[in-house]
Amino acid sequence: MENYRDYLPELKSTTLFRDMADEEIICVLEAMQPAIIEQKAGEMPSIKKDFQVFRMILQGDPDKEQEPRKHKYDMPKFGEPGMLMAEIPSLSRIFEGRKPGEGPGGSPKDGERPPKPEGGKGEKRRPKGPPIKPLPCDMKFLELSGEMLTKPYGPEVSEAQGKMLRNLLGILAQKVMDVRKEKAEMMKEYEKKLEEYDA
Repeated sequence: MENYRDYLPELKSTTLFRDMADEEIICVLEAMQPAIIEQKAGEMPSIKKDFQVFRMILQGDPDKEQEPRKHKYDMPKFGEPGMLMAEIPSLSRIFEGRKPGEGPGGSPKDGERPPKPEGGKGEKRRPKGPPIKPLPCDMKFLELSGEMLTKPYGPEVSEAQGKMLRNLLGILAQKVMDVRKEKAEMMKEYEKKLEEYDA
């Protein structure tokens, strides 16, 4: 089993373990037993592509000062402890039940090639998210899964686990608010450009 106590200062600073006592954090981690993954500066982030796990930065750039958060559930910036990488649990299930190659609105899934049109060449593969860049510094990650977070571990763990899940819901709610804010700002920008064009 990993020695999670060595990382208590970083764990206490994360959004996922916000407002939890030291022993509550250790209790829930020792029950879940997430792996600690270490990668060196210059390596490409290695995240499993089956979308069943995600990672949280445990230790990042020691010289980077963590920015103050306006809201307690705001996510840290890349390289800071607590930053979630890959998907938030169950995000990949958005495509469950669809036929192969069928994405929202009939478009292909990310990373898949659309079917060839008759008498022509197939379209280019749809890009899958932002480009992946090498790690800027040595990093350690907690590797977690949705099943690991929600599995019942018994009454001695349930209270601490409930606090962790409350925090996860706060992260999800804050992410929704961020996306809505970005969309609203984008619409304002387009409306301003349309007004300038009409003038």
